[in-house]
Amino acid sequence: MTTILLGVALFISMILGLVYIILVARQRLVPQGDVHILVNGEKDLVVNPGGKLLGALADKGLFISSACGGGGTCGQCRVKVLEGGGSLLPTEEGHINRREAAACERLACQVAVKQNMKVEVPDEVFGVKKWLCTV
Repeated sequence: MTTILLGVALFISMILGLVYIILVARQRLVPQGDVHILVNGEKDLVVNPGGKLLGALADKGLFISSACGGGGTCGQCRVKVLEGGGSLLPTEEGHINRREAAACERLACQVAVKQNMKVEVPDEVFGVKKWLCTV
């Protein structure tokens, strides 16, 4: 009986130790605070870091077309990331050629929001509304 209790206690302590390590690493590696996204040089959005640009814009009411729902397979969610987007990801290379990459085009569903950004979106995006419906 003592062996079983000792084994359970050891297992629980190992799990708690791993959880502690993950929490400390997350606190040090994931950016904290607010990030500013300047859209088309006019609208300044304040968002939390860590998500994707597509979701951050949608949370603030700017809905970019994305048929795949943010999976990076359709290539519809193109935006120009002028600052703060990082380098082109391998998932984007099939949709964005070198000329478009040089013009700062990215897929909003693949760009991680880690720092302040400047982006350009089509003007039509400002008139898009979200519809809730049942099919």
